[in-house]
Amino acid sequence: MSDLEHISLSQLNGLIREAIEMNFLDEIWLVAEIAEMRVAGAGHCYLDLVERKSNKIVARMRANIWKFQYDKILSSFISVTGVPLQKGMKVLFSVSISFHEQYGISLVVKNVDPSYSLGDLERKKKEIIKRLSNEGLMGLNSQVLLELVPKKIAVISSETAAGYGDFINQINNNSQGFIFETQIFQSVMQGEAVEQSVIGNIDKIVAEGTFDCIVIIRGGGASLDLAGFDNYELGKKIAQCSLPVLTGIGHERDETIADMVSHTKLKTPTATAEFLIDKLQSFEDYYLGLKEALVYFTRERVNKNKALLRNLSHDTKSGTQKVLEQNRIELTRIKSQLPLVKQNFIWSKKKVLKQSINTIRDSKDFLFAVQKRTLMQAESVLKIIPKQIINKQKSELKLFTKTIQLIHPENVLKRGYAMVYKDNEVVTGKSKLKVGDEVQLKLRDGIVKSKIIK
Repeated sequence: MSDLEHISLSQLNGLIREAIEMNFLDEIWLVAEIAEMRVAGAGHCYLDLVERKSNKIVARMRANIWKFQYDKILSSFISVTGVPLQKGMKVLFSVSISFHEQYGISLVVKNVDPSYSLGDLERKKKEIIKRLSNEGLMGLNSQVLLELVPKKIAVISSETAAGYGDFINQINNNSQGFIFETQIFQSVMQGEAVEQSVIGNIDKIVAEGTFDCIVIIRGGGASLDLAGFDNYELGKKIAQCSLPVLTGIGHERDETIADMVSHTKLKTPTATAEFLIDKLQSFEDYYLGLKEALVYFTRERVNKNKALLRNLSHDTKSGTQKVLEQNRIELTRIKSQLPLVKQNFIWSKKKVLKQSINTIRDSKDFLFAVQKRTLMQAESVLKIIPKQIINKQKSELKLFTKTIQLIHPENVLKRGYAMVYKDNEVVTGKSKLKVGDEVQLKLRDGIVKSKIIK
């Protein structure tokens, strides 16, 4: 066996290196995901690149970016994307292939196309949006009722983030003096951990069952900083949440999937606070409008009743005076007729008496006896009838007197009415008064002085 032809391991590696270098003379563009990334103390960057299919790694290779190249690549990448290269990104690299007899094959990164990373994220975002739409989740959370007065607010954010500070400052120091109850649920707001962290906090908030709404806020940043919010599972959780979810993520130009499936998307954390303040202001304005309407209609009703009372008082006074005058005339007429009735009655009886005397004279004793009885009857009637007439008139007079007493002003005052005097004269109409006049209100138990102010 020792006589067989053979080569050493280093010789084999040398042959592999020559084969690779001869077949890969030029740089090639390679798409891969950064699985691991480490920058050494000397400034060199070491990468572990992978390819995934259905979330399974199907290929893996090491890559290096030497310091002099790394500084230039990093600066260019940040200027386009706003963030540095980092773990989890899918990147388009320009690489050369090298093989070291001791360390094996590796890639040397020469350049990076940052626009590919942005484009890949946008492509994934469109796919997620389409999937959420097909599942009927877009707009679902916007159908959840947001309270007219959302006072208790669960805030998902990072407590140290400037956006959270802006939100709390705005909502606690609002010029209207509204008081909100806020509770922060500390969360990761950037990177791969955003999905798990935010979803976990949403579940906690819903389980407590004491909040009016959920607010997810994060300050502005580069597009890749917000990539954690372009996530299907997070979008689905927000869409199906039983509480209304308000988002204030990034700047006005940014719109993440979390924004698109939320109840209300606001431009910034500060704008989110203003939205909640405006909700309370709208409710207060509505309440004040109802109050003003109630005051107005009450005043109108009071004025209407005052007018009716004045008309009733005037009609009562006029009617009382009319009845009194009619009764006075009737009483005078009866009084004037009473002597005449009595005189006529006596005259007629005298006439009958004369006739009876003549008859008696003619009829002698019989007729005298008859006429005597008739005279006695007549005398009896003469005594009774005037008394009956007088008693009847007395009864009617008492009735009229009682009626007059009932409608007498003093008795009217006892029933709760009042009489208005100005300069010792009764005021019968509004036109006789003006602002500044002093008047006296006569009540059942005394007089009150007043002054017209309206």
